Parts: sequence; structure tokens; C-alpha cells
Amino acid sequence: MSGWQWFWTLVGFIVYIIVLIFLYFYEPFKDLFNLVVYGLSYSNAIFWAGVIIGIVGFCTFHWRAYRLHIVKQKSVESMVLSSLRGSTFVAILLSASAALQAVQMLCVHLLQPGYAIDAAFGKRLTAVLALLILTGLFCILFWLLKIMRSPKTSVPSTV
Repeated sequence: MSGWQWFWTLVGFIVYIIVLIFLYFYEPFKDLFNLVVYGLSYSNAIFWAGVIIGIVGFCTFHWRAYRLHIVKQKSVESMVLSSLRGSTFVAILLSASAALQAVQMLCVHLLQPGYAIDAAFGKRLTAVLALLILTGLFCILFWLLKIMRSPKTSVPSTV
């Protein structure tokens, strides 16, 4: 990457972090998140299984990437790209497990005796759709990161 590419990448990451910090403390976003992801709580077994697998996978992937790219190849750029790929894959895993948990909660709601298509059904269906869209966005981001080449392999070698 050239100097300007590094600069704009750094600016993008800083803006991204500032937006995340802003959204963390912005009360209407918190209310919107609770409205969209209705009923997602800590007692959800499917989601927590995904979290545990995601944490173990995240640590294992980054340790492997560190050993390969920093220790053997001495390439920080490849390490960063590989780290982004691994983090995006873990994000896919987490959002997909949350979507699966939301589908399970929707099915439980529909199987209750005397269910009706009411506001609770709409909230649960909206949560499923929002999590599926989020999973799809992470999949697209993962695909984009996957087709990017590391700096050493992108330049054709001349003999």
C-alpha cells in the first residue's frame, strides 16, 4: 500500500471507531437496537454456543495468523488483512447464531397455544430479518476481504 492508501485506511478506521463510540453512548440507537433485536437475552443457548465457538476461533485464528505472517513471513500488511478476514468470519458466526436463536424464539412463539399474528410476532420477525441482513452484510464484507491479495502476492514477480 502506498502512503496515501495507508492514510485513508487509517482515517477510515478512526472514523469507524468514533462512530461506534458515538452509537454506544447514543440513547436513541440503544432503544432502536432493543426494538429491532427484541427478546435476545443472556439465556439463549444457541447464541451463547456461537459466542464460545467465536471466542475460541478468534483466539486460535489470530495466534495462527501471528505465527505465520509475523514470525515466518515478517509481513505486517498480510497479518492485518488476515486478521480482518478472521474477525469478519467470527462476526458472521456470531450474527448467524443470533439469527438462528431469533428463528428458534419465533418458532416457539408460533407454537404456543392460541398464538396470534400480533405486535410480538412482528417484533420477532423483524429481529430475524435484521439479523439475516446483518449476516449477509458480513458475508459480503468477508468475500471482499477474501478477494483482496496481500501486498507481497499482488505484485507479479519478474525473473
